[in-house]
Amino acid sequence: MAVDIAFIAVNYNTRALVEELIRFFAACELPFRHCLVVVDNSSTDGSREMLEQAQGGGLVYIQANENLGYGRGMNRGMEAVASRYACVMNTDLILNREALVALWEFFESHPEAGVASPVIRGSDGRMQGFLCLPGLLSLYSPMLSKIKSKLWKLRVAKARAPLRVPGVLGAFFMVRRSCFDAPLFDEDFFFYYEDTELAHRYWEQGVPCYVLPQVSIIHTGGQSTSAAGGKLFQRSRRIYIEKCYGAPHTAWLATLDRARLRMKYYKYRILSCFVKSGKIQRKYEYYARLVQSDD
Repeated sequence: MAVDIAFIAVNYNTRALVEELIRFFAACELPFRHCLVVVDNSSTDGSREMLEQAQGGGLVYIQANENLGYGRGMNRGMEAVASRYACVMNTDLILNREALVALWEFFESHPEAGVASPVIRGSDGRMQGFLCLPGLLSLYSPMLSKIKSKLWKLRVAKARAPLRVPGVLGAFFMVRRSCFDAPLFDEDFFFYYEDTELAHRYWEQGVPCYVLPQVSIIHTGGQSTSAAGGKLFQRSRRIYIEKCYGAPHTAWLATLDRARLRMKYYKYRILSCFVKSGKIQRKYEYYARLVQSDD
């Protein structure tokens, strides 16, 4: 199947969200040829049966028969379809026609652009931290990272025209496929940081990346992560740092990260003794499991 834009999502037990995406694309008239590609990572929530029945027309269904993770799943989806552009997206999104058409028109009129994204907002309407801002100092200083993120958010909020940015993260973005070698994502990452590594790579290569400030979509995700997810996050972070900054910084930052986790553990341990709060108790238990798993 040859299309202009392939919208690619990786599913793992998010059947209801995928059904919403299928309904959106079935009802939305778009001025370009497109398809929705769903790679299912061996879900057990009925996704397989639902996708088998729904496939065809504009829906391409790929059953991985195992949990490939995010990046490998995305690569599998991109291999399945020939397209000029590919849209990498999570399943927990609320899309709109205006944003998709704006992206299409931007790429068509800006042949130098390699990556573009609308503004990503949460369910509360606030702008999410969807920009990737590479820099070694930011890894050593979370405070500096937060300041850079806030300053860039202000720039995006004030912009009235497409704004070039260092990079965007993986909830939703579009790429010009001719700008990238296959596979798109580094498959050493199972989950977390695969989008950060990609953004770092195209930033180093000078591939132009833009945000379209006049349009936005809703990302309903960002919920709390389990201790197992937190451990996987830390592992992926170390892989990213070693690939992009080298082994010495990986070792030093791993030591700092362990110290930061312990500080948070002791903070919530003390707070839980004096403040009766379910939120504080959950955070204490979360960091306790992370610290134990790191010993």
